[in-house]
Amino acid sequence: MAGEKRDDVYPFFVYSISIVSDQESSGFFVKNEGVSYPYHGQWAEDELSCILISFPKGFQVNSEDEKGKYYIYEDIRGHKPLTYAFFDEIRDSIKKMTKPLRFSAHDANAMKEQKPSVRISHDAMHDLSQSWIFDKYGLVIHGK
Repeated sequence: MAGEKRDDVYPFFVYSISIVSDQESSGFFVKNEGVSYPYHGQWAEDELSCILISFPKGFQVNSEDEKGKYYIYEDIRGHKPLTYAFFDEIRDSIKKMTKPLRFSAHDANAMKEQKPSVRISHDAMHDLSQSWIFDKYGLVIHGK
């Protein structure tokens, strides 16, 4: 969301947040992602940076029968209830402080609304609307 593009900054990271208690041990990931958008009939050269918090919905259960070894996925809430509850709490807190990111980008012949699965705070939305990337690609933020 900087005012000017910096070529010496590469925001690539992956963090693992571990949850360890007497009942269970698990965790989830926080990593950077990029949001692509159209620019005059093709994908823009630059992406909007965002942070993804992920936690799997399925839990791998290894089994074996007469045909051999295999695995199935079961609902994670039954296997990692404390970790899921913590993840759920973080997700709900983020939703209370943010709103969905909506912006328009130049498609082939017109401006087209983009609806990525990204949430953004009011202050970040203001900064983003004044960033170099919005200026360079003529992006227009919705819902200031």
